[in-house]
Amino acid sequence: MAPKSRFFRANFTATLLRNAVLAIVFLVQASPAHAEVVTLVCQNETNAPGSFRLRVNYDQKIVELLNSNGTTRFSAPARITESDVWWEAVVPNMEMKFEGGLNRLTGHGYTLIPTTPNSFRQEHMGGPCRRATQKF
Repeated sequence: MAPKSRFFRANFTATLLRNAVLAIVFLVQASPAHAEVVTLVCQNETNAPGSFRLRVNYDQKIVELLNSNGTTRFSAPARITESDVWWEAVVPNMEMKFEGGLNRLTGHGYTLIPTTPNSFRQEHMGGPCRRATQKF
């Protein structure tokens, strides 16, 4: 049997090492080391044009409706499944609910929010959602 060249051994070792590193990277990405917080921008197609932003914290199971400056306007505990996220909470001092849902498969989200204190009107917003992009 002929001896193998140093080039073949070095190339084989490099390939083996590269494959091991790739396997580790894929395993680390697939493992749920921590739950993520996702901010979504949803296009409002129901009444007034525009958009609304939701932040879903999968670890704490909370959904927040965000103001334009990124602060939380309303928040509610969420029920999260493989295909859906639902939330509902009574807003203090308004006796109305902040509620809604998000289809995780289609990306469609909707929410009902109280409009003003002492008013029994709610605003309905809904439409397609996507991940918020980085600020420029």
